[in-house]
Amino acid sequence: MRNVPFAPLAVPALVVVLSAALAGGAESQGGPDSWPTHPLELIVPFPAGGSADVQSRVIAQRLSAVLGQPVIVDNKAGAGGNIAAADAAHAQPDGYTLFMATTGTHATNINLYKNLGFDPVKDFAPLTLVTLNPQVIVPAPQYGSRGLADLVIRLKENGRATFGSSGIGSATHIAGELFNRLTGSAVVHVPYRGQGPALNDLLANRIDVMFPLIADVFAFLQSGQLKAAAVMSDRRAKSLPNVPTTTELGYPKLVLGPIWTALYTRAGTPQSIVDRLNRELVAIIAAPAFVTRFEAAGFAIRTSTPAELSDFAAAETARWGKIIKDLDIRLE
Repeated sequence: MRNVPFAPLAVPALVVVLSAALAGGAESQGGPDSWPTHPLELIVPFPAGGSADVQSRVIAQRLSAVLGQPVIVDNKAGAGGNIAAADAAHAQPDGYTLFMATTGTHATNINLYKNLGFDPVKDFAPLTLVTLNPQVIVPAPQYGSRGLADLVIRLKENGRATFGSSGIGSATHIAGELFNRLTGSAVVHVPYRGQGPALNDLLANRIDVMFPLIADVFAFLQSGQLKAAAVMSDRRAKSLPNVPTTTELGYPKLVLGPIWTALYTRAGTPQSIVDRLNRELVAIIAAPAFVTRFEAAGFAIRTSTPAELSDFAAAETARWGKIIKDLDIRLE
């Protein structure tokens, strides 16, 4: 057999081939330097049309324009936000999954449920706060606008008064229980599947009182269809400057708010991606167009650093935990 001389591949050529292969692999994986290379998902723990959903869709549209990739809003309602939060908590830590968190998912639920299916601290990387919104005491139209003291008297006289909430364990439920405790009332809780159906029944005088976010009833308050008895806060709301606070009216402990929304991604996401998301999101939320639109709907806008959001959520978890423990509310 004739020997055929072996012609080795030149070292420079080998280096070029390997470099090209490695570069192609990194690009296909979408590393931090090339992120993002495909669409993002923004998970919302409530149905379409609610205040958290509306905020999410505006942010998604503007974030998509900045990043050059679609940002798809995915509504996953149920279990007080736990279903959506669990999905977000088990996403890949690559910055492609964002989560619109609320007071419920990241402060109250851990104090209400034995098994959440996620850890609001360990499973999430904070990005920024978005909005703050106090709760307000709003009676049915049949009660008129004679103030909080009169409302308490008439609810007690009623004997069969009811309050509606957006669901068991929601902030609107907790507010009603706190109202009963501090006013000596016995208003019966009627949970609904969301805020909308409850408000419809309030407007129709089928329930007697609610404790919604200002933003959820702002249009009705502006039109005069509903009247606010008090803001559940120790300071007046900018959006309702003429409505007194519960503190002013002699109930300094009847304070819950503000309810908040914030954006998170999966824990373990590269810091460079977290930093970029924070930078882009803060710019979107602080932009005059966003501020004007949502302040007009009753929200207060507040952005933050990831560290500030982490500290804020920890303080909120402790604050709500004390309220829930004092009221002895527990869910399975």
